[in-house]
Amino acid sequence: MTEQTKAPFISFKFDVMTFIALCGAMYLAYTAHSANMENTAKLSSLLSKYEQTLDAAIAGDEVTLKRYRSNIKKTLDSLSPKERELMLALLKVDAQSKG
Repeated sequence: MTEQTKAPFISFKFDVMTFIALCGAMYLAYTAHSANMENTAKLSSLLSKYEQTLDAAIAGDEVTLKRYRSNIKKTLDSLSPKERELMLALLKVDAQSKG
């Protein structure tokens, strides 16, 4: 009688080339992620500088500042009481974080 050997349900085969390829793929993914994070930080900094420049330009021009305030008031008036409360809370937090 011959005994049949049962194949294992999960088998692992250690292959050096597969290991090297996996390490290479992980390294490439890490470097791509690092580059993306660096670019995101640069973009965020650029947007922040743009926002500050725009705020200064609006504050420096009385006509534009008056129109800006009017538009903000119209926007707030068009919101529901709950939305208005949330928007004012967000503006307050934003002002505190900049101050």
